[in-house]
Amino acid sequence: MNTPLPSSPQSSSSAPLSCMAVWVSRTLDVLLLGLCVALGGLSYYTFTLYCESFGCLGVGLLWMLWAGLAAVGWVVALVVRAWQRRRGLGSWASGLAFALVSVMGAGHLLDWLGKMVLK
Repeated sequence: MNTPLPSSPQSSSSAPLSCMAVWVSRTLDVLLLGLCVALGGLSYYTFTLYCESFGCLGVGLLWMLWAGLAAVGWVVALVVRAWQRRRGLGSWASGLAFALVSVMGAGHLLDWLGKMVLK
């Protein structure tokens, strides 16, 4: 009656997760979500600035700063998500960061296209 359950054979490629990998994964998730919050704040600030209050050059520089940070964050989120999936770690936070940066980028692109078409 007390027969042991058969254990599934483990392949040699599936190594147990180390505490360091989990810690690095969680740290990267927090940093990515923090970058999303910073990008959201910078995005709000750039949308509320006008050429009269800060200078058109300053507004353009802030947009370029936002675009550079968003591009780096987008690529890093994509790489971190792939790394987490390969290791079998949870990747919902990096996926959320990737989606947020993508949506913000699409919004900025649509706003820029709207301003260029309406000029």
